[in-house]
Amino acid sequence: MARYTAIAEGVASGTALKTILQIANDANRQTVVYGIRVSFKGTSSTAEPVRTVLMRQSSAGTGGSSLTSNYGPNKLDPGSPSSTVTCLKGPSGTWTAEPTAGEVVWAQEIHPQAGWGEYIPLGDEIVVAASGRLAVVVTAAATVNVTAQLYWREGH
Repeated sequence: MARYTAIAEGVASGTALKTILQIANDANRQTVVYGIRVSFKGTSSTAEPVRTVLMRQSSAGTGGSSLTSNYGPNKLDPGSPSSTVTCLKGPSGTWTAEPTAGEVVWAQEIHPQAGWGEYIPLGDEIVVAASGRLAVVVTAAATVNVTAQLYWREGH
């Protein structure tokens, strides 16, 4: 099974709900997300934690931008085939239309001068259906730069 990653780096959160990184499957394949990393570049040591979730979404929204080839989707094994997943990162400002929110499948409160990473145990990975989307979404009390990374497997 081929493994991939995508990174959205230095996206300003704003203070409303904002999609930072979204992966979307084509109609013929599901993926399995097995890892997440999120970090913040805040300036206040007393700022409120940033609510960070992995969320299924039912639309791509409008205003996001495709990742450049340097940031994903990238193969973790250079011998793997190219990924079929489409990756979007949040704009520097607000989305014209934020992607449509769905089920929250992972949630964490993270200090805005810290980061969090987790590999999801085998058997507990998050399955993204064919034509489905999964995204790292944040809500912050004060704007902070966010870097988000997802790891997934294709080949089911």
